[in-house]
Amino acid sequence: MMARSRNIKPGFFSNEDLADLDFATRLLFIGMWTEADREGRLEDRPKRLKMALFPADNVDIEGMLDSLAEKGFIRRYEACGVKAIQVVNWSKHQNPHVKEAASTIPAEGEQPSVQGEHGASTGQAPDKHGSFPADSLSLDSLNLIPDSLTPSSESPAELFAKFWKLYPRKVGKANAEKAWAKLKVDAALFDRMAIALAAWTVSADWTKDGGQFIPHPATWLNGKRWDDEMPPAGNVHQFPPRRQGNGPDFDDTSWADDLGAL
Repeated sequence: MMARSRNIKPGFFSNEDLADLDFATRLLFIGMWTEADREGRLEDRPKRLKMALFPADNVDIEGMLDSLAEKGFIRRYEACGVKAIQVVNWSKHQNPHVKEAASTIPAEGEQPSVQGEHGASTGQAPDKHGSFPADSLSLDSLNLIPDSLTPSSESPAELFAKFWKLYPRKVGKANAEKAWAKLKVDAALFDRMAIALAAWTVSADWTKDGGQFIPHPATWLNGKRWDDEMPPAGNVHQFPPRRQGNGPDFDDTSWADDLGAL
């Protein structure tokens, strides 16, 4: 099967509705994009998602999926005898490769095909591919992330504010701002930084000993550490709990530090 390439935008990390969900549920949402087909559909199989995305973690996938559905990020449905999930407004963020295989999962509301018609249609998803590219965002559209900002409209200062919220060690802000100014950060670079931070925040180096080995923000920026090889995950149960009321149970200990206070 051809590897699936998916987009993630800076607006993901600043979305207020997503911020209401715990760290693991937000990570699940990203992971689901890699499991979804070109129409943004995937089978509604929580155990399979657990093994694919959280093989070593004690998480409640069923509860996390319910939380995403309640917030309107996904729809869980059954069609033609198949339990499935539709990522909401998929095509407004994603441009699947032209050679990616067609969806074999029935669309929401699709009826069983009559004889001779099986395979004639993939069942047009509610989020029909439009005439505009997935990289375009509309301020008044739901998109994958409701109320997300248009990346190109954000100034370097606004992007720094988002970085500061994400970075788990908030020391030396003035030095960090100077390093940021030298980098001339745009939306594309911020996107790379945010993805790297998501990995480093749950890495062994950053979670051990209460996070004392997390570098200062200015050091991380000056060293362009987002280009480092992604680290292996560490023991994510070392931070104090920060669960939402409807979040999964992590053995009454912790997940990760939520990538900073959002």
